[in-house]
Amino acid sequence: LWFKPSFKKKVGQIKGGWSAFQVLELLGSPMEVEDSEVPLGSDWGKQPGMTFAMKPGDMVKQWMFQDDGEFYYLWFANVSYAEEDPWRVTLKKKATRRL
Repeated sequence: LWFKPSFKKKVGQIKGGWSAFQVLELLGSPMEVEDSEVPLGSDWGKQPGMTFAMKPGDMVKQWMFQDDGEFYYLWFANVSYAEEDPWRVTLKKKATRRL
């Protein structure tokens, strides 16, 4: 019997440091993409679970996926060591509504 892993299981496989390409290969295209920056005066980039600490003013990419009434968010940091694809997963979250 061939088993297709659930979207939730696939998201669970994603680790901090994954490239945008790796995420696209596993999950397909996000429903929404937003480029923004960490707000000035914010501790957003220092929250627990961040793979790469981010400073206010740093650029951040947010990808949102929706599956089965749940919203999955991935945030990417621009990391200097990864030249071919510098955007790397730094944080992921699941929510029951849009953030």
